[in-house]
Amino acid sequence: MINPELIAGMLFLPSMADNEAIEIVGVERFSEYTGYASSFRFSGDYVDKRSVDFLGRRKTRIVAIDALCSPRMKQYKPKYLIRETNKAFCGFLDQSKYSQYKRLFKMNSVQLNEGSSLPIKAKGESRTEEVRNSDEKSWRLEDCENYIGIATGNWGCGAFGGDPEVKTIIQWLAASQALRPFISYYTFGLEALQSLAQVTQWILLQKWNVGDLWNILIEYSSQKLRGEADVGFFAWLLPSLPK
Repeated sequence: MINPELIAGMLFLPSMADNEAIEIVGVERFSEYTGYASSFRFSGDYVDKRSVDFLGRRKTRIVAIDALCSPRMKQYKPKYLIRETNKAFCGFLDQSKYSQYKRLFKMNSVQLNEGSSLPIKAKGESRTEEVRNSDEKSWRLEDCENYIGIATGNWGCGAFGGDPEVKTIIQWLAASQALRPFISYYTFGLEALQSLAQVTQWILLQKWNVGDLWNILIEYSSQKLRGEADVGFFAWLLPSLPK
């Protein structure tokens, strides 16, 4: 609604398979807004001042990735955790880094992004947490033109009913695997994510890689399915957090 070119684009975009994403390049924003879903309201004109590329397109990319709808308890099953992680990875990967991905999959050991930052944005405030990149110096993005991270939020956690704590970790795993240098995560003040900055900082102190954090997420989800975990992922991981 705020980028009306996307409305026309829907006529040409097919339904996605589980291993597909759609990237839309160059859309221009025209509107300010407030609210979400039924509270969504137009609140004024917006002048998009982002620079353009050599084709005259705005230097912006919007990724469409469809989350599971009303997944309830099945979202904790390995099959669906893999589905959501693969879906986010498809959306976050950079086709220009294909050769790096090939090397990455052979090594099978990716770090949770270092040398850049993970800004956690809530209620208009921003805090920056250190994240770890791969040890491969050749993978570091020194060129500002290519220093492109992910701006995201509570994907699949509104009307779709996903677990926001689990979805946050899934997106972090996917972005790290896709060699993105940072994530700007917008919590929109969601209460379940009020400890996000504290949890991410603690995880980074453990120096885990993607596989380590994935295995921990699988263990939590298994306990959740067996009825052995009655708290969210963050409180389960760090029992000292307020429940």
